[in-house]
Amino acid sequence: MNIGILGGGGIRSPIIIRMLSDFNFGEALEEVRVYDIDARKTDAILKLASAIISKSGKKIDLIKCSSIEEFSDNLDAVVFTIREGFEEGRAIDERICLRYNIIGQETTGAAGFSFAARSIPSLISYSEEIRKRSPNCILINFTNPAGIVVRALNIAGFEDVIGICDSADACRIYASEFLKRDRFSFESEIVGLNHLSWTTRLLSDSRDILPELIMSEEFYNIAHGPFERSIFVKDGLFKNEYLYYYYCSQDALKGMMSEAETRGEYLLRVNRELVENLLKEENPERLIQIYEKYLNNRFETYMSYAYHNIKRRVVENESEGYAEVALRIISAIREKKDLNIPMILPNKGTLNFLPDEYVVEKFCYIRGGSINSKQIEFELPESVIETVKRVAEYENVAAQAILNKSLTLAEKALSVHPLIGERVAGKILKEFLCVHSKYFSGYK
Repeated sequence: MNIGILGGGGIRSPIIIRMLSDFNFGEALEEVRVYDIDARKTDAILKLASAIISKSGKKIDLIKCSSIEEFSDNLDAVVFTIREGFEEGRAIDERICLRYNIIGQETTGAAGFSFAARSIPSLISYSEEIRKRSPNCILINFTNPAGIVVRALNIAGFEDVIGICDSADACRIYASEFLKRDRFSFESEIVGLNHLSWTTRLLSDSRDILPELIMSEEFYNIAHGPFERSIFVKDGLFKNEYLYYYYCSQDALKGMMSEAETRGEYLLRVNRELVENLLKEENPERLIQIYEKYLNNRFETYMSYAYHNIKRRVVENESEGYAEVALRIISAIREKKDLNIPMILPNKGTLNFLPDEYVVEKFCYIRGGSINSKQIEFELPESVIETVKRVAEYENVAAQAILNKSLTLAEKALSVHPLIGERVAGKILKEFLCVHSKYFSGYK
């Protein structure tokens, strides 16, 4: 089996490679291929990855590809984790949003649209080459904002792409820790979109244990995320941490405005430092230590503006979430294993208030190599339904705007989003057109 990491010069690639070295596939892993347009960063990451593989004692044939054609040939599964515009693009977008007094977060709102507009054309081009050379390749998308990206790839003809995000399964992960049970012994019911989802039920031996968990002070101490207790228990639903931007919008904006660096500016700085440190270090053990220190600092500072009054918990191996989800899905599909896990896929009746083709985040079942899901029966609060409808419409229109290079649709999408609105949609779009002219070329 050959697995590819597209955007393999990214900071998460060593985590994927480390998981690959530990993961027990039922078939031989022959090659792990890496392709990235930033050769220097890729050299630094692969230097680190080689040290990780050597320490594991496993043998992995790690190949740096010089072209998308070489990368795509005879590929069995691929992970999309590209960042068009690199960290510089994110830093610019988040700062623009804050200048207009709206939330500057790379996946939520206007910055997410800009990120999608940069990434989607490249992902389509790469996907076409992969499909041509490896028609049965499993496509796994990490690239954010995952909802818009998956919807756009679907419209472009890649209907089998699987979007993933580890944050959707947080309730099950915390329940596993709290009850000292295997995470996969629980089943979830998840409602919403990527970075906009609620866990509505958590089943243990067919019994819903979520109501008692939500009300447990001990469980709150483990699973609170950025939410104070009054919000954590609201409606009896477990909330994805990204819902902080919707439940606590003014606090989030105030916190972002008060920080000297945006998250994008921070990552631009520390990622550059990491690459330089990796390139000049020759000791394999020291390479790993440099990276682990970087990861600890990165996770400890995440959403720092949201944790002034609440201590952020960094779960052990939290950084491996994406990688574990991807490898479990690849293994389950290829080896026809049973797996219950959240994915980002077309609705297909899961939420009866959204069109089937809209992309949602939902709990799925892999059986015999096929993916299925159930219709949600939980009676949702009207406020949840309305928020999901608005953001789903935004994601659909945004995908159409990017594919059609339409300024009219782009402004409409930004206007629809509840964290942006008509007041600033057109102004922010003009800023994006100016600073990212390369990526918005041809928009009319």
